[in-house]
Amino acid sequence: MSGLLQTFVEGFINPLVTPAHVLTLLALALLLGQQNRPVSFLVFALGLAGGFVAIVLAVEATPARTVLLASAAVLGVMVAAAWAPKPLALLLAAIMGTALALDSPPQAVTIADAYATLAGTALGACAMLFVVATIAAHANADWQRLGVRILGSWIAASAILVLAVWLK
Repeated sequence: MSGLLQTFVEGFINPLVTPAHVLTLLALALLLGQQNRPVSFLVFALGLAGGFVAIVLAVEATPARTVLLASAAVLGVMVAAAWAPKPLALLLAAIMGTALALDSPPQAVTIADAYATLAGTALGACAMLFVVATIAAHANADWQRLGVRILGSWIAASAILVLAVWLK
């Protein structure tokens, strides 16, 4: 595999295997599917782009992972309650996009490799968000909607537990 393709694939896989990223993306995707608000997807992508611009401009270390877990907890509760005010959902989508990008700095030697990693991360995060949101949007039976709400509560509980251990 060529160098750029390999770094792109590494970037693509990053949001799919980093636990904080997975929890956050699952929570937002379930909310998008549950509430049928595709605008939040665009806001997430814009936040992701803004975070990557900050990385390119060499922003210093941030508490992005803590922000991701806190957002996952809030979104998990919103999914479990099947309640999401539109302004809050949009704000959280933007925050999550930016935090996910800031938590994914490339470990590349060359600029081209770094850009390939960032592009892979963006595509991987958006792909996971889109696929899970589409599946959640098709959960129309009562038992399926209940399953989405239960999954939201598990995401919230997991994020809160991790935050509690980190902040101890």
